[in-house]
Amino acid sequence: MRRLNVILLLCLALRLTAGVNYTPDMYSLIVQDIYEELTEEWREPDLEQLTEDLARLHEEPLNLNDVTAEDLGRLRFLSDRQIDDILLFVYKRPMNSLYELRLVPSLADYEIRNMLPFVCVAPVRQQEHVYIKEVLHYARHEIHLRLDANNIENNGNDPFHCYLRYRFAYKQKVEAGIVLDRDPHEPFYYPQKTYGADFYGGYLQLNDIGCFKTIVAGDYRACFGQGLVINTDMTYGGKTQYMLGKGFRQEGLRRKSSAAEYDFLRGIGATMRWGIADISVFYSGRKPDGKVENGVFSSIQHTGLHRTDTELQAKRGFWQHIAGANVTLRLKHARIGITATENILSDTLRAKPTYYNANYFTGIRQFAAGVNFNWQLKRVTLFGEAATAQNTKWGFAGLAGIKVMPVNEVNLTAIYRYYSRHYDNMLASSLLEVSRLNDEQGLYLGAEVNPSRRLRLAAYADIFRFSMPKYGIKTPSEGFDIRLSANYMPDDNIDMQWLFRCKRKGEADKYSLRYTLNAKTGCWQMRTGMEGNIVKKQSEKPTLGGVIYEQVEYHARSYPLVVQLRLEAFSAHDYDNRIYTYENDVLYVFSVPAMYGAGGRWYVNFRYSISKHVSLYLKAAETIFTDRTMSERGMTSRTRTDIHALLRIRL
Repeated sequence: MRRLNVILLLCLALRLTAGVNYTPDMYSLIVQDIYEELTEEWREPDLEQLTEDLARLHEEPLNLNDVTAEDLGRLRFLSDRQIDDILLFVYKRPMNSLYELRLVPSLADYEIRNMLPFVCVAPVRQQEHVYIKEVLHYARHEIHLRLDANNIENNGNDPFHCYLRYRFAYKQKVEAGIVLDRDPHEPFYYPQKTYGADFYGGYLQLNDIGCFKTIVAGDYRACFGQGLVINTDMTYGGKTQYMLGKGFRQEGLRRKSSAAEYDFLRGIGATMRWGIADISVFYSGRKPDGKVENGVFSSIQHTGLHRTDTELQAKRGFWQHIAGANVTLRLKHARIGITATENILSDTLRAKPTYYNANYFTGIRQFAAGVNFNWQLKRVTLFGEAATAQNTKWGFAGLAGIKVMPVNEVNLTAIYRYYSRHYDNMLASSLLEVSRLNDEQGLYLGAEVNPSRRLRLAAYADIFRFSMPKYGIKTPSEGFDIRLSANYMPDDNIDMQWLFRCKRKGEADKYSLRYTLNAKTGCWQMRTGMEGNIVKKQSEKPTLGGVIYEQVEYHARSYPLVVQLRLEAFSAHDYDNRIYTYENDVLYVFSVPAMYGAGGRWYVNFRYSISKHVSLYLKAAETIFTDRTMSERGMTSRTRTDIHALLRIRL
């Protein structure tokens, strides 16, 4: 452990004496910033899907002279106001250089730096017709073969995770793919449950075909309004997004290309553009995991793991049929939508009674409907949604907010939410504190201030209340969540971030502080991170947790090689002090391990382009625990070693 700390200090010393020269491609560091914001929330976002979306934008950048608001909305770090300003700037005259982004009044240097890997400037192309012969001849093919060995010391003779993926894409018009996935210890055969791979997925998406804006088939996601009726895209709705003016963006229907085995639809859907109206209809029929006994099951399992007999018996335990529709009117300054869904189960869902789930949904059928709106005039935006859902009693959920930009340098947001105790929509997900949209009231206030083009200050305060017990909280309670952050770019090749968060929930208070420093010099990219927290519970002594890491990335100039190394030390003896740190991995793979206990961790990534069409990705990682024997944690070793390998073939 002492040796690891010495290495970290040497890396920091080298950082302070290094000169840096700015280059716009800081893709990996930018993506890491985005992921760290997402993983601050309670939710488990589908980072594999988001990784693919960002990687595709990196490989096929958006032409700023020929983009729509929906295209720019795929850049998660842009606010609605910034998107409007970019479109207005391009409407007045086409851009000739990316340097002209500095002339967009609401864009600070921080946002411009984040945009550079994903945008370009080129002449506008005429609208093209889609012909089958051209699609088959000019389409791009991509194959991923991945083999991971996870937790080698403690997974016995079967630590392997196998993954196969194929993607077919033609520009932004046609995309299709298949995914096969198998986790460690999952059998290749189990009667009537598993044959070969544990998970099979596939999708087809067509865009802008005749009067159809989108057609999806196979696995897909749906997100409308503010998510109170349906939102199966878990990367939207976080508090940080509202604070930075990004808000909740209606994604509609879009393909699901990841290997995630939960929160998605499987069937067919389409969005038709008819005048000022977008009309969407969709249907899904699939078998989620749940152990059914005598026609009743107590919960839907979301782990996606099928290793033991118990887990395998719950695999594809019941049918779930979902049908829905949405109509959205696009007016000059407003957008108004109506959404309705019908959720039908083949067996009865009845949760086992506990102190916190008295008002959870029970039954085999649930209808939900809602109305949403978004009205924007100059520097003021009003948005919200009201919904109702069938339960033992009809429940109500409402969310209303306002965003104001009094000057280009200031964004202000205020949101009030009310989810009644009888509202428990299985398909909903939006702004909330706990993991279930049920029995919650809250007032959210957010602000972003840019005193200069190189400094961004942001903060939010969220006050919430539960009228019934929640998981881990056995009485009605109140709480708050406060977050302060600052991003500073002293010059074009260095940026720093400070973050402070204070949260009270139940009987626990948690205080967190984080600092990160990114820099680039020539072929080198470097990132330093430090984070610590204090947890104080009533009648208990405060507990501490902390982590420090140094990450170095090298891009060779003479040959197609990228190497990345991270060294990390952590100490978090209490589980409530655990710290999540995002790690880079092989292509389209994410890793957010929880640092719990005391010890150190290192990993190294390699990316080598064997030829124009073939690339090899490797990752080796090891965690070394120093505070206890691993047998106390149900394991047999003091270390955990992971090895990931991926071969990508592009044609």
